[in-house]
Amino acid sequence: MDLSLFFAGTSASAPSARRGMPAILVRRGGDRILFDCGEGTQRQLTRSVGLADVTDVFITHLHADHWLGLPGMLKTFELRERDRPLTVHGPSPLRAVMERMRPIFGRPSYGLEIVELEPGQAIGRDGYQVVPYPVRHRGPALGYALVEPPRPGRF
Repeated sequence: MDLSLFFAGTSASAPSARRGMPAILVRRGGDRILFDCGEGTQRQLTRSVGLADVTDVFITHLHADHWLGLPGMLKTFELRERDRPLTVHGPSPLRAVMERMRPIFGRPSYGLEIVELEPGQAIGRDGYQVVPYPVRHRGPALGYALVEPPRPGRF
């Protein structure tokens, strides 16, 4: 099992000269999962680990610093002729927010699905799950855990 993390942005609320807005890319096997997508995320990914292979995006909450990079990234995927569908997950009212952004990124030909999650509503993957859990924050917010089934043997 291959697992790596790339911190594309670790600043909160405002970027600094050395730190971008919140975004973490998890690479596990063939999956490339982006957690949050602050402004500048696509630039950070493009100049480091690549952009086109993101398979899912999970938004923690709907403060602008955690998702405002998403409309531009979706448009870039379209311009690069992406053909793999993309699912964006997050708390309600994610669907309503994304619909208001629709004039910016349009109706991507690669297929875009918006999924609003509730705590405990696990997303199954090959050999693991992404499980949202409640966090205390202003407004609806979720944390995410990558959960694997127990492995036999002793560690």
